[in-house]
Amino acid sequence: MTTFHPWRDVVCANLRQDGTICTQAAKFECKYCRLVKYCGKKCQKMHWKTHISDCRNNPLIKATWRPSWETENREPAFMGGPRQHAFNFKRKYPWGNMPAFDLLKLSSNEGTKYDGDINLLYAASGDIRNCLMTLADIPDKCKNTMRVYLNDRDVDVVGRNAIILLLALMEDDAAVATDNIIHFWYSSFITQSLYDTLNGKIRELVQGVCSKIGDKGRDAALGKTWTFGSRSLRLVLTKTQWFDLLKSLEVPSGLTAEKAQNIRRSITLAPERVDYRHRRYFAQLPGDRASNEKFRDDGVLLPFGSPRTSFTIPNPTIFRDAKSWPMKDDADPADGYRLEKVKGSSCDAPANDLYGRLYFFLRDLITRFHSHLRNLDIRFHLLNVDAEELGQYVGQVLFDRIEVANISDAGYLGMAKTIYYLGPLLKRPRENRHATLVALFINAVDEILDDYEKKQTIERDIMEVWKYMPPKPPTGPYDAGIIINDLATQYVRDVDKYFDIYMKLHHFDEICELSGMEYKKQHTIIEAWPMRLTKQPHQRGAKEEFATLLSTNSSGCERYMEWRFKAN
Repeated sequence: MTTFHPWRDVVCANLRQDGTICTQAAKFECKYCRLVKYCGKKCQKMHWKTHISDCRNNPLIKATWRPSWETENREPAFMGGPRQHAFNFKRKYPWGNMPAFDLLKLSSNEGTKYDGDINLLYAASGDIRNCLMTLADIPDKCKNTMRVYLNDRDVDVVGRNAIILLLALMEDDAAVATDNIIHFWYSSFITQSLYDTLNGKIRELVQGVCSKIGDKGRDAALGKTWTFGSRSLRLVLTKTQWFDLLKSLEVPSGLTAEKAQNIRRSITLAPERVDYRHRRYFAQLPGDRASNEKFRDDGVLLPFGSPRTSFTIPNPTIFRDAKSWPMKDDADPADGYRLEKVKGSSCDAPANDLYGRLYFFLRDLITRFHSHLRNLDIRFHLLNVDAEELGQYVGQVLFDRIEVANISDAGYLGMAKTIYYLGPLLKRPRENRHATLVALFINAVDEILDDYEKKQTIERDIMEVWKYMPPKPPTGPYDAGIIINDLATQYVRDVDKYFDIYMKLHHFDEICELSGMEYKKQHTIIEAWPMRLTKQPHQRGAKEEFATLLSTNSSGCERYMEWRFKAN
């Protein structure tokens, strides 16, 4: 048997009755569920009485599983009626809902020999995943001086991003830093060791600021720069926000782990949301839905068979009070990454263990980020202002890349105002001909595709879906297959047609004329439609690609645009 290495291997799933774990590396999958591994047959046999509920007795891992609304022959809640209503809509998004991407793509744009300074602006950053992936993917030999500005209107998101960066900047041991970041970021419960780090090194830095600003006005903007060799982090908050950041490092008074878990499960496993969960599950592979259910149940991002016994402290930056869970019930760390890359990554996790694969994917990503961070001359600036005001906070800095998320959607700033306020912050072609502003549209197609248009195209769209997913005889009026077929039409629609209408409606050509900017016909950073099918039905792997897309939380209508200044 081989000794278990916690930073690299999957732990043997045999959690013994006395609470101790096997310390051997797990090498053999359970052949039935393929969710866990064991070091050998002895441990597998010892663990069977416990594991059977997750395995042979778990209906979710059976290919024959059907949603409860179908087996009970009733109308599902999401189809309307009195059961359809807003649920726990707190507007808190500590995890990203679009797959992370490398904003620089240095090797295919400026080139690996580019020696100029690099300035990046994340104008509405959300969590730090895009920044982290960008820095993880830069060439190993990159020695450019970098300035990275991260701004978000949610001060809790800004605070969490700052802490993630501090966990990386203050810890030399990559394995420790990586594990701390994963669980601080994505786990609802953390270890005593991580909690001690938050209330040791991190608290000391924040407390140092708070002890000096007691006489300042509550809304005065106060900045603090921490320096770590050639790296620095500057955080600008109001006095009130600094003290709130300090408070966020402590578990709210009276909140036990048991109470926190009950609060969380009342949302993530809410009985009144079972139809919504089952709709998602039915579109997933059996192993994925079993993994999803487990994460909804325990909230700790680890391989399926890893013990959770040391994760006993509610994550204080998620549980900000002792009464509520701040996220939507379907908030999912997996939404922030390309599912095909997570599943296709080389790792030790069992084949069907989606969150185990995500855990090792993140370990690799954050380890590379941490390694590059050690060798970079980089300055981070974190802000909490309206995107329209960013020009007042960045001084004379111009940027090689600006990423605005979906504030370019018409329901937020819109494209015209985004270009008006943020376009001037982009470098001109004479300074960097690859300088690009990346905008995201999540709602554009839905704004154009009304019910009348859907009725006109539904027959064609369903026929196209059947090429990827052949139909089966319906089981009744609420057949889950029919419902999923309808959901799948969003991946085969002619979305370019609707986005062209959207661009005309919102005068994109006039935006170009007035701003001196243009949108690229050929993207060099991210695909225009990253969540669309790339294979025709007859091509090898087409059905697998379709199944992967269908199992995500994406709509298939997410559209990126890349903008630049016109060359003179």
